[in-house]
Formats: sequence, C-alpha cells, structure tokens
Amino acid sequence: MDIPLSYLLPLNFAIKMKLLHLLLLLPPLVILVSSSPCYFSSVFNFGDSNSDTGEYSAAFDPVPPPYGETFFGMPAGRYSDGRLIIDFIVKSLGLPYLSSYLDSLGTNFSHGANFATASSTIIDENVPLSQGGCPLSSGVQLKEFLQFKSRSQLVYSRGGRFQRIDAQGRILFSSSIYDRHRTE
Repeated sequence: MDIPLSYLLPLNFAIKMKLLHLLLLLPPLVILVSSSPCYFSSVFNFGDSNSDTGEYSAAFDPVPPPYGETFFGMPAGRYSDGRLIIDFIVKSLGLPYLSSYLDSLGTNFSHGANFATASSTIIDENVPLSQGGCPLSSGVQLKEFLQFKSRSQLVYSRGGRFQRIDAQGRILFSSSIYDRHRTE
C-alpha cells in the first residue's frame, strides 16, 4: 500500500531541514565511528548474469566469443567482455577473482566462490522453463553453497594435510561477504 504524499506535507519546513541535516551528517559519523579496519577473508556471491563468472558455462554450453577475450585474453565463460562488478569488489578487498562453483577443476576456493548463474531467477527450480523457471535458480544456488560449506567442514575435520587450511578454513564462513545480486 502506497503512503499518500499528503501525509508528508504537514511537516513544517524546520523539521524537514533538521531531518535533511541529520541525513547529511550521518554518513561522515559512521565513517568516523568505524575506524577499525574491516577485513574479509572471502566472498560468496549469488545472482544472475550480472555476476556470473562461469557457472552457466560450466553447467551448460560454453559462452561463445567474444565474452572475456578483451580482458582475460580468451573466452572466460562470462556474459561480459571484461570484468564484472563482483571482480572489482573482490579486487578492492585484496582478494583474487572468484571462481565459479561448478567450474571447480584446478580451482582454489580458499577466498570464496561464485554461485551466480546467468538466467537465474528466484522462481522455484521445479517450475518449467516455459513458465519462467530456471534449473539454477537462487534456491539451487543456496543449496550449492550449503553443500560447499558442509564439504569444506568435512575436509577440515579429516585433519592431516587438510589441517593447514585452519588459518582460513575455520574463519572462512564467519568473516565472509555474502553478496546476492538481484534476480528476477
């Protein structure tokens, strides 16, 4: 239900100015208060083609050229010829580019994973394609993540050579950014 604009009109000018002043002062105050450095060891991304770094290409058909050739020098499984917003986010955090979860051959997931898939929707995966469904919907992406998390914890619990992931493995999920790009 929309709130009619007439409800906002009775506010007098002084109150409006105080509210505007507060809104303008708040962001600098937040920056001053949060003076401690913010560190994330990993990023987990969910979404659609806006942030798909190869999930669709790994699950179905490879994305044809020129996608990825300009920046990566070869087809990169993206629906972009260069980097995506998620690439700039991880680089600003000092982390390597995220690998697609399904494109796991030779991949290092110690800094996170990308579950975003082109054409993904929030519609349940059991809905037919003709009705707007997608086999890799946001629900499937969440299931992939939960499976990834439980398998990572299983690998850690085995000890031995896997014990060395403790420095990042134990904090991997608690000090992470979980980014979900809008899917329709």
